[in-house]
Amino acid sequence: MRLLLLLAVPLTLAACADDAPAADTSEADARPEAVAAADRGAQAILDGLNGSGVSGTVAFRETDGALTMRIALAGLTPGAHGFHVHEGDSCGPGEDGTPGGAAGGHFNPLVSEHGAPADAPSDRHAGDLGNITANEEGIVAGTVVDSVLTLSGPTSAIGRAVIVHADADDLTSQPSGAAGPRVACGIVEEAGPEADLL
Repeated sequence: MRLLLLLAVPLTLAACADDAPAADTSEADARPEAVAAADRGAQAILDGLNGSGVSGTVAFRETDGALTMRIALAGLTPGAHGFHVHEGDSCGPGEDGTPGGAAGGHFNPLVSEHGAPADAPSDRHAGDLGNITANEEGIVAGTVVDSVLTLSGPTSAIGRAVIVHADADDLTSQPSGAAGPRVACGIVEEAGPEADLL
């Protein structure tokens, strides 16, 4: 009799398991860390410096080991402009009065020289994002993808300044690409998964 009861218990448990709702396998990877990484986003609202009249936003979304930035700016002069993440957390003037000087130099946690976005991490600052190009109306509307800058860890842009420069970054001059004065600045702030960033 005891043997029959012991055999009946596993059968009852198996029957209950069959009645349980099936797990949702529609997501390719439902691990919490994967979901968090896919939903990590941020935004910087840029304002003009020194009366430049530049304004707009940069939205960030980190997925699959790359950081996508959607850029929407207006008020620039037509042509190429240096586009960088700087180390500071302020868009205020520097100690010498330079507009946006409180943002400091390019964000460089890997202690590299200035370079192009396509360079290896050892040959560029994490904040080196190259140039953006304004059309004849002074508008930039586009996307930049980078594999060095992140939204977490030592290369995170969160809390740092995004700077747009008056001139093009030549991608070689040290320490900042000779991109000229800072014409717009905004601080990168984390945004929740509900934010419509990208």
